[in-house]
Amino acid sequence: MRRVSILMQCIFVLLAVACTETDGPSPDGSAPEEGYTTGKVINTDGSPMPGVKVVVDNTMIYASYSIGTSDEKGNYKIQLPKVGTFMASAHITRKYNGREYELDLDPDVYEEFSINGAVRNFQWKLTGKRPVEAQGYYGVTIEVNKAIMSSIYDSENIEFTLVPVGDLIDGSKGKTLKMKHGEPFTSDYGKLVDIPLGRYKMTAYYNGEAGKGPLKLRKHFSEDEYEDEIIIDFEPQTMWGDNIAFVSYSE
Repeated sequence: MRRVSILMQCIFVLLAVACTETDGPSPDGSAPEEGYTTGKVINTDGSPMPGVKVVVDNTMIYASYSIGTSDEKGNYKIQLPKVGTFMASAHITRKYNGREYELDLDPDVYEEFSINGAVRNFQWKLTGKRPVEAQGYYGVTIEVNKAIMSSIYDSENIEFTLVPVGDLIDGSKGKTLKMKHGEPFTSDYGKLVDIPLGRYKMTAYYNGEAGKGPLKLRKHFSEDEYEDEIIIDFEPQTMWGDNIAFVSYSE
C-alpha cells in the first residue's frame, strides 16, 4: 500500500506541472526572480505588445509547459514548476490579405534556464537571422525555379525587384527590394530569403552568360502565362515550408 501511495503522489506532481497558466504581476525589472520567468514583449517599432502568449516548456518532462500573457505594458510573469529546466518562446498569429500567419518572436536570449528563474524578452522582427540553434530567418522566402524550356542555368545572375503593394503585415511601409538568390552550393541557392512579409509586385532582369534583358515570371505551380510582372503573396503553410512563395522564370 505504501508503494501505491508513493506512486499516486508522483502522478499527482507530474499532472500539476504538466500545463499551468500564469497571469501575475508583470514587473519591468531586468534581474531574474527565483521561481519565475519574466520579461517584456515588444512590437517591430519597439512599442509594447499586449496579449501575447509566452510559453515556457519544461525540457525535462514531456508535454509539460506553463503559459503567460503579456499585459498592457508588454510585461509578463510566469511561475515555474518546482522541477525541470526550461526554454521560453513567444508566438503570434496575424491575418493579412486573407491569409493567417503564425510567426515566432525573437528572444534576446536563446538558452535553457533553471528554477532559479530567468528574464526572457521578445520582439517581433520582420527580418533577421534566427538564433543559431533555430536556423533560418524571420523574413519570408521566395523559391526561384527555371522554366523547362529556359536556357538560363546561371540563375544567380538574375536580379529580382520587389515593389511593396500596400503595407507590410505589421502595418509599416515597405521598401523596394532588389535581390539575387544565394550562390551555388549554399543553403540559400535558388532562394530569395529574409523578405519582410507583405504583398509585392515582382519583376526580373538577367545579366549573365546567356545575354541580358528582362525575364518573364509566373507562379510556379500555376498554369498561368508568363508575364512581365506578377503579384507575390506568401503561403502560410506548404509541404516545402511555411511563409513561402514559388516563382518560375523564362525568357
